[in-house]
Amino acid sequence: MTSKEGDGSGSQPMPASPPALAVIQVTQPVGNNTQASRPDVIDLEAINVRKRKDDTEEDANAKKQKKTTSPAWEHFTQYNKSVQVKGEMVEEKWVKCNYCSYEVKHNSKNGTSVFLSHTKSQHYKVAGQQLLKVEKDGSCAASVETYRYDPEASLRKFYLAIIMHEYPFNIVEHEYFVEFIKSLRPTFPIKSRTTVRKELMGIFVEEKNKLYEYFKNVNCRFSATMDMWTSNQNKGYMCVTVHWVDDNWKIQKRIVKFMHVEGRHSGANLAEAFTETVFRWFIEKKMFSLTLDNAAANDVAVKDVIAVLKKKSPLVCDGLFFHVRCANHILNLVARDGLKHIGNAIWAIRAFVIAVKSSPLQWEDFIKCASECGLSTARGLSLDVQTRWNSTYHMLKDAIYYRNAFDRLYETNKRRYVGVKISDEEWDQAQILCKCLKRFNDITELLSGTSYPTANLFYQSFCEIKALISEWCGCANGTIREMAHSMNTKFEKYWNKSNVALAVAFFLDPRYKRKAIEFYMRKIYGSLLYPGKVEEFIAVVKQMYQAYACFLESATGPTSSANNAEPNSDFMEQEDDDLQNYLYETHGLTDGEASDLEKYMAEPPIRVPKGSSDKFEVLSWWRIHQEVYPVLSVLARDVLAIQASTVASESAFSAGGRVVDPFRSRLEPEIVEALVCAKDWIAASRKESDKGVGSILNDLEVAKTLIANLTLEDLEDQEKQLSSDEEGDE
Repeated sequence: MTSKEGDGSGSQPMPASPPALAVIQVTQPVGNNTQASRPDVIDLEAINVRKRKDDTEEDANAKKQKKTTSPAWEHFTQYNKSVQVKGEMVEEKWVKCNYCSYEVKHNSKNGTSVFLSHTKSQHYKVAGQQLLKVEKDGSCAASVETYRYDPEASLRKFYLAIIMHEYPFNIVEHEYFVEFIKSLRPTFPIKSRTTVRKELMGIFVEEKNKLYEYFKNVNCRFSATMDMWTSNQNKGYMCVTVHWVDDNWKIQKRIVKFMHVEGRHSGANLAEAFTETVFRWFIEKKMFSLTLDNAAANDVAVKDVIAVLKKKSPLVCDGLFFHVRCANHILNLVARDGLKHIGNAIWAIRAFVIAVKSSPLQWEDFIKCASECGLSTARGLSLDVQTRWNSTYHMLKDAIYYRNAFDRLYETNKRRYVGVKISDEEWDQAQILCKCLKRFNDITELLSGTSYPTANLFYQSFCEIKALISEWCGCANGTIREMAHSMNTKFEKYWNKSNVALAVAFFLDPRYKRKAIEFYMRKIYGSLLYPGKVEEFIAVVKQMYQAYACFLESATGPTSSANNAEPNSDFMEQEDDDLQNYLYETHGLTDGEASDLEKYMAEPPIRVPKGSSDKFEVLSWWRIHQEVYPVLSVLARDVLAIQASTVASESAFSAGGRVVDPFRSRLEPEIVEALVCAKDWIAASRKESDKGVGSILNDLEVAKTLIANLTLEDLEDQEKQLSSDEEGDE
């Protein structure tokens, strides 16, 4: 078969050079017969044309995939998505909003106007315009920064608000709250209360892991406080707080346990719960002291705790300074015991206050009389609770301030107030008593701080209380004298049991040193006995110093390598107490070489300008002088972290009482612990950058409520403990 030349008709002009044709012989079988081979013509030029056309289309597609220039792509992201179309999987182009969950199929023919409309209406973003936020720093200076909405960051701040402000979990279901949030950000992802609970537990675990890693790298010893509390769920909770001085010489506090203690609150159960806590936090080898109140079970608990800790690592001076009794509880018992003997002296004032506050009409008359006397009416009158000595102090203080108003009120209506008139003698006794209780109240507030060292304040405060009670014992007023004798009997019991480490902390305050110890011991023990008492105290200081010197020498010496650590620890566990005491007593420096302790005692106390003593920071002084006293500064760092009171735990109970309020009484113990601990840790980390110290309650607020939280059962328990101590002494 002959093929035609070209594809066009015969009428068209022939090209100058005819296209190349190729004739290929092809044999095609037909049935069982084989026809003669016939040639098929393949047009190579047509093939080349089609190839050039395909290349042109590929170039066109490559040009279409140019860089996007629309401002919409600053807020949207393109991606490929597999979808099923008529039973087959097809790849389609989709876009997703960078700020919310909005996504849509992208069709290049429709442009990007729909994306820009979404960005403008839902996220208030206009092309060429950025969102700004204005913030103020601590100096009230405003700073302007660009802002980009992040839903995950906003959700975390919402969870933190629930923790820090103790909002209920079902706040996410409150109708008006949800409407308020939606008005600010319609796309804000409001979660369910179940999800909120889960996220809060996650934040608790996250913060706990951070604190655990921090504790592993702390190179100092910890002092702890422990106390018990019964919630409105009728469940007993134990709070454990740890205190230490960090590398910047700032005192720190963290709640490490807020747990539900099942069963009886016996000494064995409390000891088991406490030791389990320190082991979980891996600080059992770094414990220095434990501050407890004067309940009978605590004496048993602390003995068991010491026995367990000594098996793992030797305590400082064999645990001699481990048990610290709460100073504020001691003051409370002493003051309460003294008030029993002067009830008649304050009865008239209490009766007059009750009469004035019994009706609105009488209160208005009293306020009118106070205004006529030129007194402030904003102060008000306090009515005491007989089981709380500090409330009696505040009642007397307010009544003395309004004395002229009371007298004027009596003169205006003698017949009504004739039965509650306060005589001049009763006013004089009230003033004397108020002056006595003021000192107790001031010391209670001073020792209730958690953001500053209190160990160095204990000894001086208690020495002043002891001197005041001795002075009152010689008072001409029989009522005050009887009160003082009762106080002195109770005070002596706890004075003999007070921890010597608190006196060492006073000695390590460079404003006082040995001179102040001698001064107060002369006042307390007299001129004949005080030299012996001073020498006994200095011997205790030297024992502590030698213990730290031995520890630091072994830690930095060649025998402290990893290969020798385990055999040495086993050997130390086998040594008896006599050998350890002998090692500490005989260890010393060579002749002519002065120790840190000797240099510290040889230098005179530093003189602080009058009126500036309260501004003196003992920790800052030791931070500056730690190179001068390398051993003594380590001792001071641990001793000054001792807490003189259990206020840290009391403050946690105040927070726990708000967490487990009547509207949240069904919370499980684990979520209660998570809320209380996470709040304390987050608040501390935020305040660290500003003040260097974290606390979940104002110290003054805690001081005012500490004694108020002491229940009648606690007082009776401590009375039984005191009686048993007296029987044991006999």
